[in-house]
Amino acid sequence: MSTSPILTPPERQEPLLLYIAATTAVVSTAIVVERAEEGHVYKVQRPVYYISQVLSDSKVHYLHVQKLLYALLIISRKLRHYFDEHKVTLVSDFPLSDVVRNQDATRCISKWSVELGAQNIEFVSHKAIKSQVLADFIAEWTEA
Repeated sequence: MSTSPILTPPERQEPLLLYIAATTAVVSTAIVVERAEEGHVYKVQRPVYYISQVLSDSKVHYLHVQKLLYALLIISRKLRHYFDEHKVTLVSDFPLSDVVRNQDATRCISKWSVELGAQNIEFVSHKAIKSQVLADFIAEWTEA
């Protein structure tokens, strides 16, 4: 990627896909829309918005699952209008749905889970990497 991806505005009520990534010091997210385009056999994913944040000293010590949930929390707060208007599907190999729905979660995870539970986010596992690469790329280059 030598240039920033061109962002695509979503159409009304169009489903969105959310990819998240976390490294030791950075979390990043990418919201994409998947559309059928002329000349392509499969649907094409186009980025709608992406966010990257360098973690503070206290957040660097979070467990990996906490960093992923923190990234989800950041984007759900910043882009609440997308979460209110569109069906958002989080694509991840990590079982975040189990963590969010866990009754025995720790203090900060349970607090975040209550807030995220109101968002009606669907969790699915990876079928192909596609736009996960964008979230990973942003996280790695922000850290550098």
